[in-house]
Amino acid sequence: MARNRKARRTTQKRVSSPKVTTNQSLAETVSLGMASAAAELGDEAIPPAQAVASPPSGEELTALWQQATQVMQAYQDAVKGLERREGALTAGEEGSARRRKQLDAEAEALETRRRELAEAESGLEQEQEALSERRVALDDRDRTLLDREVALAARQEREKELIIAEARAELSAARERFDTARQEFDEEIESQRSRLREELSIERDRLVSERAELAEEWQRLRHQKVELQAREEDLHDTKELYAERTALAVASATERIRAEAEHQQRLYEAARQDADLHSERIADYERLNRMFGSQSPDDVLAELERLREDSAELRRLRLAAPDESALQLAGLEEETRQLRDRCTTYAAHNERLQRQLSAHEITAVEVERLSVSKEALEAEVRAYREQVEEQKRDWQGLVERREGETAFAACSKMDEEYDSAPSDLAESAPPLHELVKQVRAFIRQQHGLFYEMADLRSFLGGLAATQLHLLEGISGIGKTQLPQRFAEAIGATAKVVSVGADWRTPQDLMGYYNAFERRFYESEFTKALYQAQCPQYAAQPFFIVLDEMNLSHPEQYFNDVLSALSREVSRETAPDLVLMSSAVEPSPRLLREGRLLPVPKSVFFVGTANQDETTLLFADKTYDRSNVIELPARYERFTVPPQDPVEPLSWKALETAFDAAQATHERDAQKAEAFLVATLADRMAADFQISWGSRLPTQLHRYVPVVMASGGSLSEATDQLVARKILRKLHGRYEVRADHLKHLREDLVSDWQKLSGDGGPDRSVSVLNGILRKLGHE
Repeated sequence: MARNRKARRTTQKRVSSPKVTTNQSLAETVSLGMASAAAELGDEAIPPAQAVASPPSGEELTALWQQATQVMQAYQDAVKGLERREGALTAGEEGSARRRKQLDAEAEALETRRRELAEAESGLEQEQEALSERRVALDDRDRTLLDREVALAARQEREKELIIAEARAELSAARERFDTARQEFDEEIESQRSRLREELSIERDRLVSERAELAEEWQRLRHQKVELQAREEDLHDTKELYAERTALAVASATERIRAEAEHQQRLYEAARQDADLHSERIADYERLNRMFGSQSPDDVLAELERLREDSAELRRLRLAAPDESALQLAGLEEETRQLRDRCTTYAAHNERLQRQLSAHEITAVEVERLSVSKEALEAEVRAYREQVEEQKRDWQGLVERREGETAFAACSKMDEEYDSAPSDLAESAPPLHELVKQVRAFIRQQHGLFYEMADLRSFLGGLAATQLHLLEGISGIGKTQLPQRFAEAIGATAKVVSVGADWRTPQDLMGYYNAFERRFYESEFTKALYQAQCPQYAAQPFFIVLDEMNLSHPEQYFNDVLSALSREVSRETAPDLVLMSSAVEPSPRLLREGRLLPVPKSVFFVGTANQDETTLLFADKTYDRSNVIELPARYERFTVPPQDPVEPLSWKALETAFDAAQATHERDAQKAEAFLVATLADRMAADFQISWGSRLPTQLHRYVPVVMASGGSLSEATDQLVARKILRKLHGRYEVRADHLKHLREDLVSDWQKLSGDGGPDRSVSVLNGILRKLGHE
């Protein structure tokens, strides 16, 4: 921007600075200097031209030259002043660039720049008007020059023609310079506008991106919180299941170990009997072994083979020997056969004994392994029993510690902290129109916020009509600030509850009860609602602000509150919100039956809502129960004189003022209701299938009188109700016919005079125009 200004300053110097050369006449120099000075300083800074009846003398020319010199000096001073101001503007822009680095000042800087742009546009219009006036002045001067030419025509025709030509050339050059300067100025203004729009768009996109990231982070944290709570509940269930399974496992393991021990005992007895039998067989084997000496079965077989050969040799000899030798040989053969049979028997017996010995060794190892397993299982059983006993002791200790403690820690603490009622509350409110002015001035003085009187009147009228309020509009226009600063101005209290994008059930809004810990996890909403009915706050209005209320479906998580606000128990008794199915003693003093949380009449729920891609639409039932205010994107700045703060008001004082306003303006409310019935009821039902029940007339009879008592008109109050309670239901309905909407708009404007002559249905017409634009018919 500084670079553009420098370029413009150079261009202005090049175009506007008069320079005297030898080729220019004195008259041309004077005229050129005066035209340039008038273009830069304005006609009022240049002395008016005087008609000359005769050719100027030398003294007059000298005076004109001095006048031109003064003009040139004034022009140079003005150029220097412009350069100083542009340098100051450049320094200011550099300071603004540094300040824009601070995130917390970005929104305010954007708003300031928007206002500056508006002021610049206003200044541009004024400059254009001034330029038009200068053009008229130039035309007047042209006519003056022509008159001069006529006066001088009789004396010097030739000089006249020269002066006319010079004047026309000067006028043409001045117009060209003027057009060039204006074109450059328009281009610079347009470039500044484009740059500001781009910067605003970039900042808006960045803020939207950061907001989306914060929403995602908040949602992630909410999911983590839910998961932690679920894990905590799962841990509790796991502990109980673990205890049951441990008891069953201990009993089963004990029985299994006992059976295995008996089985092992039987195996041990059988193994011992086998060992005794094997010992006897081994003894027989050793006895046979001693009979054969230290010979192995192979040696015995070799000896048998040798004996067999000896037997064959003896048989051969027997054939040649006498009969006695034959008899001896037969005896030896028989003995050899018997020895062979015995060797075979012993070899088979030895093999069987070897197998039995190996099996006995395997059985002994198995017995030892089972014995070790038994000891390990017994140790594990003992460890399980110790854990079960420890869990029992922990559970008993937890139960003993929770005995006598309340499940509502924060609410019970409020019973002690907020036990005393304030003594400085005003029992009567100032006139409502004065109250609105004082609140507006207080918010302007203390917080630098600018709210329209009509919006404050609508907010105050809504307090008389309903406990639920919806503030809509773009981000950064003070929706959350309005109830907070209003409460501060009248000495009341406001609490802000941030709505999560993952809220689905009333437990997300109010909290939940953990039966294992015997504790109710109180949410910020529950704590704020309980605080509102403590003695220190019960007599005052109390505002609970649900920030970003439409990040989730209010008809889901806020359903219990909507239902409670619809129930009219009695004028003295407030409806309740159910926190638990059964009471847990000891409970906070202000809970009914130890489980019901009352909703006092002095508590107001104010929801803020953005209408963008990250939010959801409200249902008709939510709009029907609420007072809807759409705050404008831009407020007019104003100043207020110093005022004393408003005396803290009690809810009784406000309610009395509301009742008095209703009594005073009841006939106006009846007139507004009759107008709606006569003008809109049948028309809306026939053309758009839209109707309303008894809730709208009830709210109308409280809202209209309070708005009028606050300084508003019947037209203003009725227009607000029609636009926000009736015509709003047409949003998003693309099946409606454009001709019906146009006829409705025309009839509404024409019939409005029947209601009141102090204004028109501006808000209602604006709503209908917006719907027609969305349908592509405007």
